[in-house]
Amino acid sequence: MRITDLLKKNGIALNVNVSDKSAAINKLVSLHEKCGNLKNTAAFKEGILKREEMGTTAVGMEVAIPHAKSDAVKAPALTAITVPNGVDYGAADKKPCKLIFMIAATTDGDVHLEVLARLMQLLMDEEFTAKLKTAKTADEFLAIIDKKETEKFPDEAKASAKPAKKG
Repeated sequence: MRITDLLKKNGIALNVNVSDKSAAINKLVSLHEKCGNLKNTAAFKEGILKREEMGTTAVGMEVAIPHAKSDAVKAPALTAITVPNGVDYGAADKKPCKLIFMIAATTDGDVHLEVLARLMQLLMDEEFTAKLKTAKTADEFLAIIDKKETEKFPDEAKASAKPAKKG
């Protein structure tokens, strides 16, 4: 499952100015709502807040990945924001978060863990995260991710490029 399959152009907001973690969560949840990813926005947000109560989802390096499994989610999806001035997300490294992805997962299976693991693999590359933080358009943001996924998981790209067998 590719990040670019879960993250749609209208689920990305660049150069967002949010005053705090709560405002960042509200923005990301509203993007999920706008994309039609949710059955119940309030219930999904409640799931996100419950997960944050367990401990911050800031992963360091100016990145946070809030996530929730919820019956309020129609299908697995992602939203993302860039915050040039950063927002305090309670990161262990004390750095403000400038890149935040929000995972919305259904309750069946562990798609959120697969997405989280894949995002973490990609986001370990500081050059990659720097490019995302300075993307000028949602199309550019998606293209940066697509390029990195294709480099990092070349077999996957080949598999999806194979023509269907005629039978």
